Amino acid sequence: MSDKPCEYRKHEPVLSVFAYGSLLWVQNFIFSRVESGYIQGFKRLFWQESQTHRGTKEKPGRVAIINKSNGNEKLWGLKFIIKGITNIEEAKQKLYTRETRLGGYTSCETLFYDKAGAQSIVLVFTATSESNLFVGPASDSLQKDVEHISTQVVGARGFAGSNEEYVVKLAHFIRLYFPEEKDEHLFLLDEKVKEKLNNNVINVQSFCKEIDNIDSRILALCPKKRQFD
Repeated sequence: MSDKPCEYRKHEPVLSVFAYGSLLWVQNFIFSRVESGYIQGFKRLFWQESQTHRGTKEKPGRVAIINKSNGNEKLWGLKFIIKGITNIEEAKQKLYTRETRLGGYTSCETLFYDKAGAQSIVLVFTATSESNLFVGPASDSLQKDVEHISTQVVGARGFAGSNEEYVVKLAHFIRLYFPEEKDEHLFLLDEKVKEKLNNNVINVQSFCKEIDNIDSRILALCPKKRQFD
């Protein structure tokens, strides 16, 4: 039986939020439980500009969105379960400021599948073509599109940090905790960004070290499958 993203269980309200980008490692809200799983029929793509978190108006960066795909691809991530009126209201305020007001995202509901196949409904934030931050693909060619994006990523920086840090951390997180994920767009972008950083091992390893030390509840849920190369 499906759960609503925000519902009442035994008189206690519950909100479920799906993370697929930097929300994986930076939540800034209180959650009671986290579950590993996926949503279906979506791709993770860097088709949204960032003029606050990972860039500026003068030099915007790029951040991930989800876009509907033609098939039933599984897009892996985490479901954060938030309980209690106070925690939910605080989480909503922070999420809508972070994702909608500053990030240019919109919210929607979709089905989440845990590793056992159980379904529930989650709240997820993604792009809308109506936003002036949505840019879409630069080319129909994956290689050309990612090359264009990587050029924009390197050197962009916002108040949350550098854009290359965002890309490297996200790729590392997905490889480390979701070996089932086959995200060609993300992994190719990660490769291109590292090339443009001249394979600066010190910087890349420092980005990944923070992912290796994330919240113990997430570490317990997603045991490491691979070590950083």
